[in-house]
Amino acid sequence: MVIFERPSTPLRFASWYRCSLVRLRGPFLDGWHAERMRRPLAFLAFALSTLLAVTDAAAAPRVDERELLGTSTEGRPIRVFHRGDPQEIRVLVVGCIHGNECAGIRIARRLRTGSPRHFIDLWILPSLNPDGGAAHTRQNARGVDLNRNFPYRWEPGPRGTYYPGPRPASEVETRIAMRLTRRIEPDITIWFHQPLALVDASGRDNRIERRYARLVGLPLVRLARLHGTATSWQRHTIRGSEAFVVELDGGALAPRDARRYADAAYRLVKPPR
Repeated sequence: MVIFERPSTPLRFASWYRCSLVRLRGPFLDGWHAERMRRPLAFLAFALSTLLAVTDAAAAPRVDERELLGTSTEGRPIRVFHRGDPQEIRVLVVGCIHGNECAGIRIARRLRTGSPRHFIDLWILPSLNPDGGAAHTRQNARGVDLNRNFPYRWEPGPRGTYYPGPRPASEVETRIAMRLTRRIEPDITIWFHQPLALVDASGRDNRIERRYARLVGLPLVRLARLHGTATSWQRHTIRGSEAFVVELDGGALAPRDARRYADAAYRLVKPPR
């Protein structure tokens, strides 16, 4: 006897049921008896899947909520916004990690508008470094470059622009990002930076990065590998997930550009019609 894992959603159950009917074999599904049993069962599965397909969009368990993850070194709130269907592909978007590269916050703000989409489980973290944003500095309030402070391949270094901190994950902001990532286990994470105007080809096979680059009209470029970055830590920690950097132009982001980058995050995972 073959045991099949039962899917977690009704619509996927209908598809699983139809496939299971085709794949099952045994003395009770042989010859004429099998045909007599299959026909009503197959029709029932077809009717159920058709009904669920029609009502799926309306019945999807969409959420639209926000959560306080913690506070920065200087006590500023760090919040995440959760929108969409928790059973769909999970995407995390981080608008700002370096306080002087915060144009991505406008993209995060754009993603928070409109009705939640039914085909995506979207998590939006506008800024991981509100202290750096307030001071307009790359580092956090303790002078640490948060994108050198993650534990994977962390290395010590001198104080300065890229100071990685006294030890791995020494900063409260880094630990907030790590806790969130471990909890939600995103399939895809997009980290916005500035000002190189490119998509970093940092993933395992780069198909996701290549598609996003094409959607937003940026070149796909492989940058030098760095120590202690958020993207490399996620790919190492959450096996099978993808995380990549999108470098925006320098300066403020025009509303139409923010819309293009936000729409691309949806189009990256939206199923074809």
